[in-house]
Amino acid sequence: MSEFQSYQRFPNVEVAQPLLQLLHQHGILYETLLDQPRIDPSFAFNPTNSYFVVKVRPADVEAVRALEMAADEELTATAPADHYLFRFTDEELLDVLLKADEWSSFDVALARRILRQRGQEVSPLLLEQLRQQRLQDLAQPEPSQKAWVLFGYAVALLGGLVAIFIGWHLRTHTKQLPDGRKVPAFNTQDRVHGLRILILGVVCFVGSVVLRLMQSE
Repeated sequence: MSEFQSYQRFPNVEVAQPLLQLLHQHGILYETLLDQPRIDPSFAFNPTNSYFVVKVRPADVEAVRALEMAADEELTATAPADHYLFRFTDEELLDVLLKADEWSSFDVALARRILRQRGQEVSPLLLEQLRQQRLQDLAQPEPSQKAWVLFGYAVALLGGLVAIFIGWHLRTHTKQLPDGRKVPAFNTQDRVHGLRILILGVVCFVGSVVLRLMQSE
Protein backbone atom coordinates (compact mmCIF):
# COMPACT_ATOMS: atom_id res chain seq x y z
CA MET A 1 0.00 0.00 0.00
CA SER A 2 1.35 3.43 -0.97
CA GLU A 3 2.43 5.72 1.84
CA PHE A 4 1.07 8.69 -0.13
CA GLN A 5 -2.55 9.80 -0.43
CA SER A 6 -4.26 12.13 -2.86
CA TYR A 7 -4.07 15.73 -1.64
CA GLN A 8 -5.31 17.83 -4.55
CA ARG A 9 -6.10 17.37 -8.23
CA PHE A 10 -5.63 19.88 -11.04
CA PRO A 11 -6.74 20.09 -14.68
CA ASN A 12 -3.09 20.05 -15.78
CA VAL A 13 0.47 20.19 -14.45
CA GLU A 14 0.84 23.93 -15.11
CA VAL A 15 -1.95 24.80 -12.68
CA ALA A 16 -0.31 22.58 -10.05
CA GLN A 17 3.04 24.40 -10.20
CA PRO A 18 2.45 26.76 -7.21
CA LEU A 19 1.72 23.79 -4.95
CA LEU A 20 4.65 21.77 -6.30
CA GLN A 21 7.00 24.71 -5.75
CA LEU A 22 5.69 25.14 -2.20
CA LEU A 23 6.28 21.46 -1.43
CA HIS A 24 9.77 21.58 -2.93
CA GLN A 25 10.61 24.78 -1.05
CA HIS A 26 9.73 23.20 2.31
CA GLY A 27 11.25 19.81 1.56
CA ILE A 28 7.94 17.93 1.71
CA LEU A 29 7.91 14.61 -0.14
CA TYR A 30 5.21 14.13 -2.74
CA GLU A 31 4.14 12.02 -5.70
CA THR A 32 2.24 12.97 -8.83
CA LEU A 33 0.18 10.99 -11.30
CA LEU A 34 -2.12 11.53 -14.24
CA ASP A 35 -5.61 10.29 -13.49
CA GLN A 36 -6.64 8.92 -16.87
CA PRO A 37 -10.21 9.12 -18.22
CA ARG A 38 -12.46 6.42 -16.89
CA ILE A 39 -16.10 5.45 -17.08
CA ASP A 40 -18.39 7.76 -15.18
CA PRO A 41 -19.89 6.15 -12.02
CA SER A 42 -23.36 7.11 -13.20
CA PHE A 43 -22.92 4.63 -16.09
CA ALA A 44 -23.26 7.47 -18.58
CA PHE A 45 -20.29 5.95 -20.46
CA ASN A 46 -18.83 9.40 -21.08
CA PRO A 47 -15.08 9.70 -20.38
CA THR A 48 -14.30 12.23 -17.70
CA ASN A 49 -11.42 14.67 -17.99
CA SER A 50 -7.91 13.69 -17.01
CA TYR A 51 -6.57 15.20 -13.81
CA PHE A 52 -3.04 15.85 -12.58
CA VAL A 53 -3.04 14.54 -9.00
CA VAL A 54 -0.62 15.58 -6.27
CA LYS A 55 -0.12 13.10 -3.42
CA VAL A 56 1.50 13.69 -0.04
CA ARG A 57 2.04 11.55 3.03
CA PRO A 58 -0.96 11.46 5.40
CA ALA A 59 1.17 12.89 8.22
CA ASP A 60 1.97 15.95 6.07
CA VAL A 61 -1.58 16.82 4.99
CA GLU A 62 -2.31 19.35 7.72
CA ALA A 63 1.14 20.95 7.38
CA VAL A 64 0.71 21.34 3.62
CA ARG A 65 -2.75 22.79 4.10
CA ALA A 66 -1.36 25.33 6.59
CA LEU A 67 1.49 26.29 4.24
CA GLU A 68 -0.93 26.76 1.36
CA MET A 69 -3.21 28.87 3.53
CA ALA A 70 -0.35 31.11 4.66
CA ALA A 71 0.98 31.56 1.13
CA ASP A 72 -2.44 32.35 -0.28
CA GLU A 73 -3.24 34.80 2.51
CA GLU A 74 -0.22 36.84 1.43
CA LEU A 75 -1.31 36.77 -2.21
CA THR A 76 -4.89 37.80 -1.44
CA ALA A 77 -3.65 41.06 0.09
CA THR A 78 -2.79 42.23 -3.43
CA ALA A 79 -5.81 40.71 -5.20
CA PRO A 80 -7.18 43.07 -7.89
CA ALA A 81 -10.34 44.95 -6.94
CA ASP A 82 -12.14 43.61 -10.01
CA HIS A 83 -11.59 39.96 -9.05
CA TYR A 84 -14.85 38.07 -9.63
CA LEU A 85 -15.12 36.90 -6.01
CA PHE A 86 -15.71 40.48 -4.89
CA ARG A 87 -19.05 40.29 -6.71
CA PHE A 88 -20.12 37.20 -4.75
CA THR A 89 -22.69 37.45 -1.98
CA ASP A 90 -21.80 36.30 1.54
CA GLU A 91 -23.79 33.11 0.95
CA GLU A 92 -21.91 32.42 -2.28
CA LEU A 93 -18.57 33.02 -0.56
CA LEU A 94 -19.51 30.58 2.20
CA ASP A 95 -20.34 28.07 -0.52
CA VAL A 96 -16.79 28.54 -1.85
CA LEU A 97 -15.46 27.68 1.61
CA LEU A 98 -17.80 24.70 1.82
CA LYS A 99 -16.79 23.33 -1.59
CA ALA A 100 -13.12 24.19 -1.27
CA ASP A 101 -12.21 21.07 -3.26
CA GLU A 102 -13.84 22.64 -6.34
CA TRP A 103 -11.88 25.90 -6.10
CA SER A 104 -8.22 26.89 -6.11
CA SER A 105 -6.60 27.45 -2.73
CA PHE A 106 -6.18 31.14 -3.70
CA ASP A 107 -9.92 31.53 -4.31
CA VAL A 108 -10.69 29.91 -0.97
CA ALA A 109 -8.26 32.21 0.84
CA LEU A 110 -9.67 35.27 -0.93
CA ALA A 111 -13.22 34.23 -0.03
CA ARG A 112 -12.16 34.10 3.62
CA ARG A 113 -10.56 37.54 3.41
CA ILE A 114 -13.61 39.12 1.73
CA LEU A 115 -15.97 37.67 4.34
CA ARG A 116 -13.80 39.03 7.13
CA GLN A 117 -13.70 42.44 5.45
CA ARG A 118 -17.50 42.36 5.44
CA GLY A 119 -17.58 41.68 9.17
CA GLN A 120 -18.30 37.95 8.93
CA GLU A 121 -16.52 35.69 11.40
CA VAL A 122 -14.53 32.95 9.68
CA SER A 123 -13.06 31.04 12.59
CA PRO A 124 -11.00 27.82 12.39
CA LEU A 125 -13.98 26.09 14.03
CA LEU A 126 -16.31 27.24 11.22
CA LEU A 127 -13.84 26.10 8.57
CA GLU A 128 -13.55 22.68 10.20
CA GLN A 129 -17.34 22.39 10.44
CA LEU A 130 -17.65 23.24 6.74
CA ARG A 131 -14.95 20.70 5.89
CA GLN A 132 -16.69 17.95 7.83
CA GLN A 133 -20.03 18.85 6.26
CA ARG A 134 -18.47 18.68 2.81
CA LEU A 135 -16.97 15.27 3.52
CA GLN A 136 -20.37 14.01 4.70
CA ASP A 137 -22.04 15.39 1.56
CA LEU A 138 -19.49 13.82 -0.77
CA ALA A 139 -19.63 10.50 1.09
CA GLN A 140 -23.31 10.11 0.23
CA PRO A 141 -23.86 7.33 -2.34
CA GLU A 142 -25.02 8.00 -5.87
CA PRO A 143 -28.79 7.96 -6.54
CA SER A 144 -30.32 4.49 -6.79
CA GLN A 145 -29.31 2.72 -10.01
CA LYS A 146 -32.69 0.97 -10.50
CA ALA A 147 -32.59 1.07 -14.29
CA TRP A 148 -29.12 -0.46 -14.41
CA VAL A 149 -30.02 -3.05 -11.78
CA LEU A 150 -33.00 -4.22 -13.87
CA PHE A 151 -30.92 -4.15 -17.04
CA GLY A 152 -28.17 -6.12 -15.29
CA TYR A 153 -30.56 -8.88 -14.23
CA ALA A 154 -32.08 -9.05 -17.72
CA VAL A 155 -28.71 -9.30 -19.45
CA ALA A 156 -27.48 -11.84 -16.89
CA LEU A 157 -30.43 -14.15 -17.57
CA LEU A 158 -29.63 -13.96 -21.27
CA GLY A 159 -26.06 -15.04 -20.58
CA GLY A 160 -24.61 -11.66 -21.45
CA LEU A 161 -21.00 -11.06 -20.45
CA VAL A 162 -21.73 -7.36 -19.87
CA ALA A 163 -23.85 -8.32 -16.83
CA ILE A 164 -20.68 -9.45 -15.06
CA PHE A 165 -19.17 -6.00 -15.55
CA ILE A 166 -22.35 -4.24 -14.38
CA GLY A 167 -22.53 -6.41 -11.26
CA TRP A 168 -18.84 -5.96 -10.47
CA HIS A 169 -19.07 -2.19 -10.93
CA LEU A 170 -22.15 -1.84 -8.72
CA ARG A 171 -20.52 -3.99 -6.07
CA THR A 172 -17.00 -2.58 -5.94
CA HIS A 173 -16.92 0.96 -7.34
CA THR A 174 -15.64 3.56 -4.88
CA LYS A 175 -15.05 7.31 -4.88
CA GLN A 176 -12.27 9.16 -3.14
CA LEU A 177 -12.99 12.01 -0.74
CA PRO A 178 -10.82 15.14 -0.44
CA ASP A 179 -9.24 13.71 2.74
CA GLY A 180 -8.06 10.63 0.85
CA ARG A 181 -10.65 8.18 2.18
CA LYS A 182 -12.46 5.92 -0.27
CA VAL A 183 -16.15 5.16 0.19
CA PRO A 184 -18.62 3.01 -1.77
CA ALA A 185 -20.11 4.92 -4.71
CA PHE A 186 -23.48 3.16 -4.52
CA ASN A 187 -25.92 2.47 -1.71
CA THR A 188 -26.06 -0.83 0.17
CA GLN A 189 -29.08 -2.14 -1.72
CA ASP A 190 -27.50 -1.50 -5.12
CA ARG A 191 -24.25 -3.14 -3.98
CA VAL A 192 -26.20 -6.24 -2.88
CA HIS A 193 -27.90 -6.30 -6.28
CA GLY A 194 -24.48 -5.89 -7.86
CA LEU A 195 -23.18 -9.04 -6.15
CA ARG A 196 -26.27 -11.00 -7.20
CA ILE A 197 -25.99 -9.78 -10.79
CA LEU A 198 -22.29 -10.67 -10.81
CA ILE A 199 -22.95 -14.22 -9.57
CA LEU A 200 -25.97 -14.69 -11.82
CA GLY A 201 -24.04 -13.33 -14.79
CA VAL A 202 -21.16 -15.76 -14.25
CA VAL A 203 -23.49 -18.74 -13.80
CA CYS A 204 -25.62 -17.90 -16.85
CA PHE A 205 -22.63 -17.08 -19.02
CA VAL A 206 -20.87 -20.33 -18.16
CA GLY A 207 -24.15 -22.19 -18.62
CA SER A 208 -24.69 -20.66 -22.06
CA VAL A 209 -21.15 -21.59 -23.12
CA VAL A 210 -21.61 -25.19 -21.94
CA LEU A 211 -24.97 -25.39 -23.72
CA ARG A 212 -23.47 -24.16 -26.99
CA LEU A 213 -20.65 -26.70 -26.71
CA MET A 214 -23.12 -29.51 -26.11
CA GLN A 215 -25.24 -28.42 -29.07
CA SER A 216 -22.21 -28.27 -31.36
CA GLU A 217 -21.28 -31.90 -30.70
